[in-house]
Amino acid sequence: MKIDPVPVPVPVPPHPLAATISPGIYPYLGGSVDQAVLRSVVSACGGAVVSGRQGARLAAQTPGVLVDPAAYGAPPAADSGPLFDYDEWLTRQQTAGVPLILTDTPRIRNDDRSALRKALERWAAIDDPTLVVLPIEPWWLREGLPDLTEEVRAAGRPVAIVLLHQYNGLDTARALAGLLTFIAEVEPLPVVLLRCDISAVGLVAHRAFAGFVGWSANTRHGPLPMRRPDRAGGDDERDDSPSVFVPALHNYVKTSKLPALARDRRQNVLRCADPVCRGASLLEIAELTETDLRAGRLLANRHNMASTEQVARRVLSATEPREAWRAACRAGAEASAALAESGVSLPSSRWLRQWLDLGTHPSAHASTHARPPAEPAPVDLLLQEP
Repeated sequence: MKIDPVPVPVPVPPHPLAATISPGIYPYLGGSVDQAVLRSVVSACGGAVVSGRQGARLAAQTPGVLVDPAAYGAPPAADSGPLFDYDEWLTRQQTAGVPLILTDTPRIRNDDRSALRKALERWAAIDDPTLVVLPIEPWWLREGLPDLTEEVRAAGRPVAIVLLHQYNGLDTARALAGLLTFIAEVEPLPVVLLRCDISAVGLVAHRAFAGFVGWSANTRHGPLPMRRPDRAGGDDERDDSPSVFVPALHNYVKTSKLPALARDRRQNVLRCADPVCRGASLLEIAELTETDLRAGRLLANRHNMASTEQVARRVLSATEPREAWRAACRAGAEASAALAESGVSLPSSRWLRQWLDLGTHPSAHASTHARPPAEPAPVDLLLQEP
């Protein structure tokens, strides 16, 4: 089902990037998506991002797909030598016929301004429309924010931020405020969020150009090495159940935790009205996961995309998108608090509390004196029939 973009009066002259992709919210699918599913996504929303070599092979068979080289998955270089060796990923993307080239930037170390500058110069001379990928840790949105802002301004190129973290980089204190400040300070240069979660909707409401929302937990943040804790004998094994977006909580929850949320029948927080769930309980995803993990993950992913589309359309088509986003965050936090009062402990995530704590933080309204308020952005996401 195609979701037509919401018409948008543009308050400032559009950046040339808008001739390649429309502003809004899109899916980030990774590299292991099935070809038939990918075609369904592209048919529904007009585009998507896949990753890695397998993603490049998929993109070559599916017009309209972007390829994230995801070179940031490898450890960063130990020195400030050449950041790039050759142009394999440029050739791969050109061969696949992608509409927009994404640079193959490896992980940029904290405080490595030289690597940041080299990343911003990558493929600057080619004729193809290009988006500079910046895989950075939250440090760059805090202590490194002045350097990041200055270098991006000087380069004058659109950028895609991949926030590297074990779980969610926006859980880090002051990271969200820094990201909002960065978006405002480099405008009119487009800032895209790559491998983001539902916060991409709020960031687009605050004038980010676009957000590519991961349909699974590992595609909603850039990877960082994670040391597994030693487990004593008899300890529970790692929870591999998928995480699902719970609209009533405005948050992601592991399917293994959903039965606990169903204890308070008065709240009914697990009922979902998106076109995948069709009013059913999210417990159905949890039950399927217990018997068929692969099928459960696919259903969780489809639900996540459909629910993200609903949030995006409601927020970005509102008269005041920022206020609509804040209301969604507040409602989720209040639902979590109500569960706690009934004996179900589910504290709000740190990223959600940061959105609520912004209040009148200058970065949430930065530079609005110089231009009209944010207008609703187009929304284009998959509503896939079950």
